[in-house]
Amino acid sequence: MASVKQIQVTFDCAEPERVARFWCEVLGYVVPPPPEGFATWGDFDGALPPEHQGSAFACIDPSGAGPRLFFQRVPNSTTIRAQTLIRNNRLVRA
Repeated sequence: MASVKQIQVTFDCAEPERVARFWCEVLGYVVPPPPEGFATWGDFDGALPPEHQGSAFACIDPSGAGPRLFFQRVPNSTTIRAQTLIRNNRLVRA
């Protein structure tokens, strides 16, 4: 029986949607469909409490080969500079 391995790489940033859309463009990733019951991600985001609106965004590899990328908002004061290197779908350095 084949095993299934799902990988997600999470990034802390100040503007999750903006950063995610940049990486979608660079990597050829796409934004996944919104949750059931919502026509758009904007509709979903608007249903969240104000303090959680715009707090996260994700993009996925349309081929399913690459990891899901998840971007979460953190206050600017807590962001740190980090180098992440992924080679052949493996995290080499963080």
